[in-house]
Amino acid sequence: MKQSLLTLLFSSCFIYPLINAQSTNTNTTTFSCSSISPCRTYVAYRTQLPNYADIGAISDLFGVSRLLIAKANNLSSEDGTLLPDQLLLVPVSCGCTANRSFANMTYEIAKGDSFYLVSIRAFENLTDYNAVEEFNPSLDPSHLKVGQEVIFPLYCKCPSKIQVDQSINFLLTYVWQASDQIDQVSKLMNSSTNAMLSENNYRNFNNSVARPVLIPVSELPRLPTPIYDTTTHVSQQNARSDRTTIVAWSMVGVILALVILGVLACYCKDHHNKVFTCNRSEVTDLLGFSKTSDNLAFSPAIKGDKLLTGVSQFIDKPVFFDNMSLAEATMNFDDSYRIGSSVYKAEIGGEVYAVKKAKGEVAEELKILQFVSHANLVKLEGVSSDENGDCFLIYEFAENGSLDKWLFRSPSSSSSSSSAFLSWKQRLSILLDVASGLQYLHEHTRPSIVHGDVRARNILLSADFKAKISKFSAARMVAGGATASADVFAFGILILEVISGRRAMESGEGGNMRMLWEEIRTVLEAEEMREHRIKKWMDPSLEGFYPTDGAISIAVLARACAQENYCQRPSMTEIVFSLSVLDQLCSCPFDRASMPNSEENTPWPPPFIQSGSYFSFDNSHRRLP
Repeated sequence: MKQSLLTLLFSSCFIYPLINAQSTNTNTTTFSCSSISPCRTYVAYRTQLPNYADIGAISDLFGVSRLLIAKANNLSSEDGTLLPDQLLLVPVSCGCTANRSFANMTYEIAKGDSFYLVSIRAFENLTDYNAVEEFNPSLDPSHLKVGQEVIFPLYCKCPSKIQVDQSINFLLTYVWQASDQIDQVSKLMNSSTNAMLSENNYRNFNNSVARPVLIPVSELPRLPTPIYDTTTHVSQQNARSDRTTIVAWSMVGVILALVILGVLACYCKDHHNKVFTCNRSEVTDLLGFSKTSDNLAFSPAIKGDKLLTGVSQFIDKPVFFDNMSLAEATMNFDDSYRIGSSVYKAEIGGEVYAVKKAKGEVAEELKILQFVSHANLVKLEGVSSDENGDCFLIYEFAENGSLDKWLFRSPSSSSSSSSAFLSWKQRLSILLDVASGLQYLHEHTRPSIVHGDVRARNILLSADFKAKISKFSAARMVAGGATASADVFAFGILILEVISGRRAMESGEGGNMRMLWEEIRTVLEAEEMREHRIKKWMDPSLEGFYPTDGAISIAVLARACAQENYCQRPSMTEIVFSLSVLDQLCSCPFDRASMPNSEENTPWPPPFIQSGSYFSFDNSHRRLP
């Protein structure tokens, strides 16, 4: 009974604030019809790899010409290269249906699609599955057929006559992001804070994450082109618009009753309208931590007798750290202790930890972390909070930092010395570690977990260069190979970065964008001169100390992972098997100190790669990851 109560409290305290953002109240955005409906307006859309990364794909999705999209975004060409997560304005025709404004899109169902998945992924929460069901009463959501056409109504609104007289010519539909601030968004969109508040009924934007809002503007803004960095985005099929609330959305129907009951027992929403508050008594009660006495202010709390089911499977010795100890260990979170954008190094009680100042995603991150336990996943050591309700997650410390610091070093950097070098053997081992962690998430958890943010920055290296996957704020529980294979795509990009020492996307000669996954297809395209091309393409810091056949084999694997058709990508089990063979057959380190004699070495590549049977990925024997 106590366990059930803890589960109830956990659900209500961590998930209620997210669900509350979706519930109806008087302070929400209304998409009612106006007197001048219909009209041409615009929705904000973010490019996402691999399916909606160019104007052509986005044009097909929204049923609008490429030229109109290019014109709305001041693009020089309708065939130009777009960057992952690039914000675009897409023109739509907004009309009135049942006294609500929608822009109706016709979408053809593909394998693995559902009303929910298409709403949050393809259309990035510009609609919701309830509206989709209302617009398609003759379709059974649980028995959709491939090729069926479905109407997806996107939220939109036309300006009223009064607004037009005030020179408000467009009401842009924009899906609120977890990191958004109203002043920054209003400036980006060439609007004003007061106009946004007024148009959205003075709603609490902190509670609007992954929900569409309206932005009134006189003229279309000139949106900046993002500077791409793989430490920011690698696999944009995981659109940021659904990251904070995807788990809560999928569980709405199941936990609604628990939320209602839980609110009576646990008041989790603070008086400052924060998405999530984190005070000591609530967290200790929820997760079963025992409280510390005052004389233990600078020590970790003692492990509680009872833990929430699932948390104990992950956290060996869960502790609640007193915030004073964190402040003292980091000199009040001084920049000199900063090791990441919001991560600090702290030494407490003789142990070194990585302390993350959590934001709105803490609930989802904790929900995932309570289910997982693997050597290649970073370990949560404990939590803390301060008097302002801010949460801190305390992780094990990775002595060698993040992988990107080892891969993307400028030639002039003083740290780019022979001592700061990843050998071929180390790179194989790191990739195998990451693949093993992803395999665990995909195939050994129920339901499966998709990490959603696999990139070099989020791979941490221990003192012995053991790789650990970190940052679970984008992770979510899913069912379906199409979603899981997004991690496979991102892992393929990671392979290319590891063996090339370059970022996934870089500006090349003449300002043209170079994309590794496109380059590798050219490198591997023809047998003739393939070895010569791969040697020129590989990371020059390796100085040729790697088996050429092995480099080709792993490049072929990366190409398979980055297939545009997710059905043609290998599963993580197949990837782990392949990397295990390559790692085992690489019997020597392949470092600068010693170069193996290829004639004395184990035959390379492995027989199954030599025959081409494994990497052919014939659809006749493929299965969804």
